Amino acid sequence: MSYDEMREEYDQTLEDFPADLPFPEGVDTHPSLESQIVTDPETTELFEVGSGSGQAYLYWECMWMLQVLAAEGVGKKADQGLDMLESALDSEMRARHFDDSSGVWENQVLRSARQGDLSLLKDFAVGCEGD
Repeated sequence: MSYDEMREEYDQTLEDFPADLPFPEGVDTHPSLESQIVTDPETTELFEVGSGSGQAYLYWECMWMLQVLAAEGVGKKADQGLDMLESALDSEMRARHFDDSSGVWENQVLRSARQGDLSLLKDFAVGCEGD
């Protein structure tokens, strides 16, 4: 798919994002694709179908990771962020875009964050807007 087609897929995914996966309060729920990826919109590069949708889900996940990190893993906002990240483990959206058959995300990253060790979560948040 072309860059424009990927952007359309990204925009449509954000527009139709699952209601059971809300964004953190105060977060831009429809940022431009250009703010999320580094590529030249004039590129002739082709993108895999699902790239735009995957980028939208990654943005959602990043916003919750950043909320947990901003709260330093403590308190209501951190708990809410971890709850949301855990709630998405079995979501169709995550299953469609990420393979965690090894269980690293759930069994190491999220579990250690729940226990107060944010180091792995910080590693996963590299590249998220605002980090």
